[in-house]
Amino acid sequence: MRGPWARSVLTAVAGDVRPDAHVDAIDVEVGRVTAQVEGCEVTLTVGRVPPRIWAAMAAYARGRGALEDAVEGRMQSSHLEHLLEEDWGEPLVPRPRAIGRTCTCDERGDCEHVAAAGLAFADAIDGDPGLLLRWRGCGVDLQPSGDPWTGSALPEPAEPRVMPVGAVLKRLGPSGISVGDEDLADVLLAAYEAFAGDKASAAASSG
Repeated sequence: MRGPWARSVLTAVAGDVRPDAHVDAIDVEVGRVTAQVEGCEVTLTVGRVPPRIWAAMAAYARGRGALEDAVEGRMQSSHLEHLLEEDWGEPLVPRPRAIGRTCTCDERGDCEHVAAAGLAFADAIDGDPGLLLRWRGCGVDLQPSGDPWTGSALPEPAEPRVMPVGAVLKRLGPSGISVGDEDLADVLLAAYEAFAGDKASAAASSG
């Protein structure tokens, strides 16, 4: 039975296709998987998880048992996938459209060889979950080339992302502080949801 990370990779790359093509070799590096498939070379490319996001995830996971093991690449964790997606808006396994794919025989990456590479990569992740983290650049310090004192151009700012109501409270869990018969976190969450509902009603009436 496949682990959650392997299943996510297989779905993102191969979809419902289960190819018969044989993969001769596969290599995983930051941002790129290269596979040799029946005489063709397949590449699967992605952007890395932003270092600030991964640093925050690693800090939160420290001392949290299975979650820390997942951050260190020792096990697969659907919990880690959920936290990255919901709290930081960064899926551990990118959406299919965010994965670049090419093959020697098909530059569009629509051939069976690409699906075979996805299947082989999923198998490799089941053997070593850290391969997925390496592909996404999680915890990997990339050394800049050239003069280390020369900065690069700043990227364009991304669109601001609206966080789900009470996202931080849900991630942190119960506070252990009682307010009447309820935990403080539950009381705050109810207040946040009520406030969000009032804002939505006000915006609808003004429109």
